[in-house]
Amino acid sequence: MRKDRIKNITDKGDKMEIGENTFLKLREQRDQARLECDKVKIQRDIALRKLNKALQIAKDLRKLIENGNQTK
Repeated sequence: MRKDRIKNITDKGDKMEIGENTFLKLREQRDQARLECDKVKIQRDIALRKLNKALQIAKDLRKLIENGNQTK
């Protein structure tokens, strides 16, 4: 009975090594994922600011063109 129980524990497919701390690895992976997410958010914010700036420039140019055509 005991040998069967031990065999079932080792045959579960977990390739854990002796002394391996699974929770520590999971925490490290979570922290890494959060850092990557933060970097992506920063990149998104920069891209949105650039896009808004380009949109504002396009609007200003349109106004200049419309005002230039009206004065002629």
